[in-house]
Amino acid sequence: MLDKIIFFLHVVRCQSVTEAAKQYGISASAGSRWITELEEMMGISLVKRTTRKISVTQAGQHLFQRFTQINNQITDVLNEIQNISQEDIGTIKVACTPLFAKYYLSEIIGEYVSNNPNINFVVIETAFEVDNVHEVDFAIRANATYRGFQDKDSLLVKRTLLREPLKACCSPAYIARYGQPVVPNDLKKHLCLFATTLVGGNRWIFEQNGEYNSVQISRTVEVDDSEILKNIALAGGGIAYLPYSLIQNDLQNNKLVSVLNDYISSEFELSLYYKPRKYMPARCANFKDHLLKRVTDINLSRNVT
Repeated sequence: MLDKIIFFLHVVRCQSVTEAAKQYGISASAGSRWITELEEMMGISLVKRTTRKISVTQAGQHLFQRFTQINNQITDVLNEIQNISQEDIGTIKVACTPLFAKYYLSEIIGEYVSNNPNINFVVIETAFEVDNVHEVDFAIRANATYRGFQDKDSLLVKRTLLREPLKACCSPAYIARYGQPVVPNDLKKHLCLFATTLVGGNRWIFEQNGEYNSVQISRTVEVDDSEILKNIALAGGGIAYLPYSLIQNDLQNNKLVSVLNDYISSEFELSLYYKPRKYMPARCANFKDHLLKRVTDINLSRNVT
């Protein structure tokens, strides 16, 4: 029964049985059956299902609020006991944006596993909202920020890992066919490629002389993977708003051209998020310290070369 209640907490947080089942490692049909069996055991309805979404009943909301507190207390007790030995042992779960996973996390985890063979990793490549991160140890997520940007309130601890400029860019072939934007408002007439996780999705922000231009771009292609957006831009598919390091070589080789250069772009920010807790397991605390140090080292070495 406890497993089913824990799964129910996932469902409420995700607002989806299918997504909760994916995070929990079971099939959607098994997840739906678990919720039904839990309701039958308790003799009360916990969720109302429709074809598009679920909503939590009053009883379900009460169970969620009370058991979340209990579950957090249980987690603290288990972490406290695990920390008695201070051993690096167990599994670390990381949810990570694809770009960081490829260029940083894979190298960092490879090094760490080599030196700590008793540690196992589960890496989930995703760009989901960090406030949905409850059953992983760490989340690494991309955001776009600008001067005066206010990060939304979150119960998670945030540590900024990397920050660099975003650049609006496209291929020379695209410019030859469609021209290029002169002012941000011109983007409304262009084919634009975007990620929902950056700058509010299809709303791009530029600054000039202290004034901000917020432009709702045309929705041409939406992909939450910066490398895919770059490849579409290289093929002439439109204008993308991408981290400078990702497109630096293509700009130098004239495969891509930056546009709107008279404006200050937003910044691409990669941050580490994790739950505040009284007792962080030793395996997580040690890996967190290693991750923060290695990101700095790798970034410095790449900037030098």
